[in-house]
Amino acid sequence: MAGKRRAQIWALLMAAIVFMAFLQGCLSKSGDKDSLGTISGTLASAGNSQLMAVSGDTKVLIPVDENGHFAARLAPGIYQLLLQSSDGQLTLIRQAVAIENNMTVTVVDADLVPMPQVTSVAVPLVYSTSAVVEWETSIESDGYIDYGTNELYGYSSYAATDLKTRHRVQLYNLSPATTYHFRIVASRYNLETSRTFSRDFAFTTEP
Repeated sequence: MAGKRRAQIWALLMAAIVFMAFLQGCLSKSGDKDSLGTISGTLASAGNSQLMAVSGDTKVLIPVDENGHFAARLAPGIYQLLLQSSDGQLTLIRQAVAIENNMTVTVVDADLVPMPQVTSVAVPLVYSTSAVVEWETSIESDGYIDYGTNELYGYSSYAATDLKTRHRVQLYNLSPATTYHFRIVASRYNLETSRTFSRDFAFTTEP
């Protein structure tokens, strides 16, 4: 009789443990859901495209329907909101959008700021103490070059302020027989909000 009683108690304890685990899982899922925010809106000129919400290393693609409507759930954070066309061209929608827990942010008919993309880079002339760098951009832009002996750069060229798609800048006061890393910084009217960066490139000066 005592053994049967112990078995019943043990069964009740196991049932209670299973129920508590189930309840904890439900609460955890509910908490995860509540920790997200919502971004939605309408961009009439962006139909059948997609938005890119960028926060640090996180990139979330948000489809835009034929009428320009979009909506997505995002983790809390500060996001840069970009419009990405079918050919990969990026246009800035918002520089900083704050998403908080269980909050909805609405974006309607935002001002579109085109962001130039570097499409080609060349170093046609390299001397012992100088080098010529050329690049092209997807739209008319200004820009400059960050350069140095490693990928931290440390130096910047003068800024080419004319808006154009083909650019040419000469770097001076370089050291002979030295490898230099560089990247192109493209923008519109030198605005930080429209600034984009190329990947890292390198060249070696003559002895």
